[in-house]
Amino acid sequence: MLTRILIIGDSQVEAALKTYGFGSILNDRFNGEADVILRKFPGYTAEWMKLLTSSVARNLGSTPDYVIILCGRDDCLRSKTDTRPVTDPDKFRKNLYSLVDKFTNEIDMNLERFILLSPLPIHSMRFEGDESNVFDGLSINKSTLKEYTEKTQEVARRVGGQFVNTSAVLDRALDANIGRDGIKLSKEGHINLAEKLVELIELTESPFPSFDKIGVDYEKQLGEISKCCSLVQAENIAAYTYVSTVDQYSAYLSKTKRGKA
Repeated sequence: MLTRILIIGDSQVEAALKTYGFGSILNDRFNGEADVILRKFPGYTAEWMKLLTSSVARNLGSTPDYVIILCGRDDCLRSKTDTRPVTDPDKFRKNLYSLVDKFTNEIDMNLERFILLSPLPIHSMRFEGDESNVFDGLSINKSTLKEYTEKTQEVARRVGGQFVNTSAVLDRALDANIGRDGIKLSKEGHINLAEKLVELIELTESPFPSFDKIGVDYEKQLGEISKCCSLVQAENIAAYTYVSTVDQYSAYLSKTKRGKA
């Protein structure tokens, strides 16, 4: 299988797979030898995300090789129409730990391959001066973000995962790394974050041989490779079909209020 990289997070990962997003850059850097999967939950707190983690893990098809988690901003970024309380740092830590724990209950993977990113830094001057931010009444407490960073590192250490302090990566050239609104990553910011992640990810050997390694009996050879690379193995098709059907039926019932349109 190709190396599978799952990115899951709040609004901070919303642009991860856009043209110059850090997820797209990972895809480009690994030159087709990795699949980057994005599960984004803009506006969600870590607590809300943890409630969906089991469902996300069960519907991945196969176990990812790496899980990159980026959350925290939406636990403390508030607007004049968003009256949710800011998440206490200790509660954020517990929710983040629970999020990781739920993943490990659903998928069997090396905990060292969990990469926890601290909330992205903000450019205070641009953030406070941006007309759209002012109109929306956006506010964020930098000291709270700093505490979230410490709590994220604490969780990474506790579970045995890797930790990236995004402020350490991006603060060195904050003007270049943060966009005009003071909160979103610029193209350079995405590039620098991706470069840091590249250092932490080790690719598995590609299952697809180069063309000169394909023999005369190519149909058999490529057929065997195709079977090995299937997300669902032949002996598990019946079970997978049953589970998928049950999941879809459950979703239908929920959507139609127990079957009543």
